[in-house]
Amino acid sequence: MSKKRPPAEPSYFVHTILRPLKDFFAGPGERLKDAHMRAYTTEIFDNVCQRYIYYLSAMKKTEESLRRLKRGKKQTTALSFFGGGQQDNGRDEERIRQQMILDVDAFAKDGEGLGMDTQALDSFKMLLDMVQASLLEGILSFDVENFLVPNRFVDA
Repeated sequence: MSKKRPPAEPSYFVHTILRPLKDFFAGPGERLKDAHMRAYTTEIFDNVCQRYIYYLSAMKKTEESLRRLKRGKKQTTALSFFGGGQQDNGRDEERIRQQMILDVDAFAKDGEGLGMDTQALDSFKMLLDMVQASLLEGILSFDVENFLVPNRFVDA
């Protein structure tokens, strides 16, 4: 049985996503800040949201494939027979979902710190809905394929 605590803070890398942009407009690009910071921040923020959506949808597909494989495979160990392994797996999934919420919230705060209105971006709203749906439903069950916003930076 796992004794890990639920996450309480965002992943260490979340605050580094927009840091180069902050550093540029605080240093060498300070003269360009008023004219260009909002446009660049919005473009980069939107791109990161779309990539995150893409990765979460890939993770959803992988989860579904693994569940199908597990259903087809007979459980033979005593631990899985009594449900102990399944219980730990559910706790780990819950921790992952909680971590995703913390990460997306921290990313939004960083964007807002650069003067963005994160709620105005469709890609961010979609990402937030997707992560919140995974928390409520227990799986990533948001149909991303019909809602992705085309972007020239997303590798499909």
